[in-house]
Amino acid sequence: MIKSLMAILLAFIITSANAKETVTIEYGFGPGDTIVTSIRALVDEANRIQDKYTFLFDIKPGAGSSIAANYVARNPKDTILFISSAFFVRPNFFPESSHNISDFREIMPLCQTPMSVASVRYKSWREVPADTALNIGTSGLGVVSHMTAAKIVDKYPKTAVIPFKSTTEALLATIGGQLDITVGFIGEQELWSDKEPRVHILGITGSRTINGHAPLSEQGFGKILSEANQVHQFMVSVDTPEEKFREWRSIMIRAARADAVREGYKIDYCKPESEMSDSEIQPFFERQRALWKTLSTGVKIN
Repeated sequence: MIKSLMAILLAFIITSANAKETVTIEYGFGPGDTIVTSIRALVDEANRIQDKYTFLFDIKPGAGSSIAANYVARNPKDTILFISSAFFVRPNFFPESSHNISDFREIMPLCQTPMSVASVRYKSWREVPADTALNIGTSGLGVVSHMTAAKIVDKYPKTAVIPFKSTTEALLATIGGQLDITVGFIGEQELWSDKEPRVHILGITGSRTINGHAPLSEQGFGKILSEANQVHQFMVSVDTPEEKFREWRSIMIRAARADAVREGYKIDYCKPESEMSDSEIQPFFERQRALWKTLSTGVKIN
């Protein structure tokens, strides 16, 4: 009997010693987003390269990512937020129903990608009438696609912003003829560049011409759009223990180097940013906060 109890106790001790801590990476948008391919690959790599934590990927969409963000804020010891630049935009418009930016700190930017403006109806901005009522689709209000659309509205003031649940839905509405213009990502729009009805990319955010697509900032839509790329990034609560923050950051950086992770960047031309040094992280966070505050100024939510 004593031997049996000792065996059970020993097995319990061994199991406890080998048990991994579970950490859930929460994402605030839909599972069909192209960046999800990279995140799933990163989670697999993070689990492969170490044996202290088991990382899981979970989706909590809604409220411009605030549902996922608030969940992470309430669970600082075992969650990480994976988020786009919408993290910095949403609270500017819906402060009472959003997350608090000051409740978070940056673990690591993964990559940054341009937002892309496209149309089936028009092949270039020269064809877009300035004196006609138009509409432009976004993936919601108070998000990065909305900020991009707002700069289009500045030049074409008769344009109405139409929010959808995702850039994919807005693109499909454009293909179906319900929208004049849509804001999304290069990769998903290029898939329709040689189909009928054909999607024409009119311009992109950022400062680079990519695959022949010229920056909006060089086409009369404001120089600030040269800085307005979408950044996909990891955040944690400011209440996350410092030891875990440093361990998770180290694991994420290593995992982001995997070929399978970077392969997923290609469809949306996402530029890697994960090698940013420790000293650069918080200043980068604050620059984003200031940039999206500036971009939000004067934008109306109807």
